[in-house]
Amino acid sequence: MKKLIPVLIALVFLLSACDILGGAATEAPMSDAQMATRVAQLLATMTTPTTEIVFPPTPTMTATVVILPTEETIEPTATATLEVTQEETDAPEAEETAAATEAKPTGEPESTATLTPTVSSNDPAARLGTPSGVDDMSKADNWGWPTDQDQYLKVVFNNGKMQMTGLTKFAGWRLPMIAQQTDTYIELTADSGNCSGKDSYGIIFRVPVLKDPSQGYLFEVTCDGYYRLWKWDGKVSPNGLATVLVPWGQSSLINTGANQTNRLGVMVKKDTFTLYMNGEQIASASDKSFDAGFFGVFVRAGETSEYTVKFDQMRYWENPK
Repeated sequence: MKKLIPVLIALVFLLSACDILGGAATEAPMSDAQMATRVAQLLATMTTPTTEIVFPPTPTMTATVVILPTEETIEPTATATLEVTQEETDAPEAEETAAATEAKPTGEPESTATLTPTVSSNDPAARLGTPSGVDDMSKADNWGWPTDQDQYLKVVFNNGKMQMTGLTKFAGWRLPMIAQQTDTYIELTADSGNCSGKDSYGIIFRVPVLKDPSQGYLFEVTCDGYYRLWKWDGKVSPNGLATVLVPWGQSSLINTGANQTNRLGVMVKKDTFTLYMNGEQIASASDKSFDAGFFGVFVRAGETSEYTVKFDQMRYWENPK
């Protein structure tokens, strides 16, 4: 402990000089416990790296899949240009069939059928059994989520959900204090909130270093029903590198628009990643850059000022079969 005191003192002095946490410097001596608390606060501020996710403008297309280059450099000073347009088509309506019913005597209430939701046999959450971990997102202490506000994000826990607000057009993420994962199935249930267009949210996974989460894979879903998988390496000079693994695609499995609930899932086995939406597989890709890491959630206010996502539940299954 005595060997750590000079390090803690140095960090506290640096903290006071730079005003990182917004506290005023004080001349009163601090106890070891107070210094340890301040250092812990400093480390907690290192859990949210943010960078703007900017890809070249895409042309107007009539197809449902928008193809992007396989590698793109992120320019931190650029503005977001994630516009994907397509011809509007009306989804075919299911034919209605009338069921014959016998007339009932006056005053006798008609019986109502109870509908049982059909669970797809393809849904990993239905076949993998008991999860290794579950967070109902009711409070930060469940999994040790960093909260409060920085220049990119505001995170609060309210009404039984984790509410993450994007304060700029930059993507920002939070990672909980969960052990590093290798092979795992991760599932996130989210309420899209008051969104529009390319406002997006999703799962970040296989982040190699918890306290320096500048690398990893991101499964992203937009308000208007698009998805993609991409890799971010913030250590590539000079501005980092984003590599598209699954290009923009549109899926009818995504519940689109404001205040819609979706279940995002990603199956991670060795170097293969399989994406799921509401229990159904939608895409897969392979990459060998990061073979293990931590996971979390992210949001990007692509079009709505101070866009807020409500995260309702997160689960994971280690070593899924």
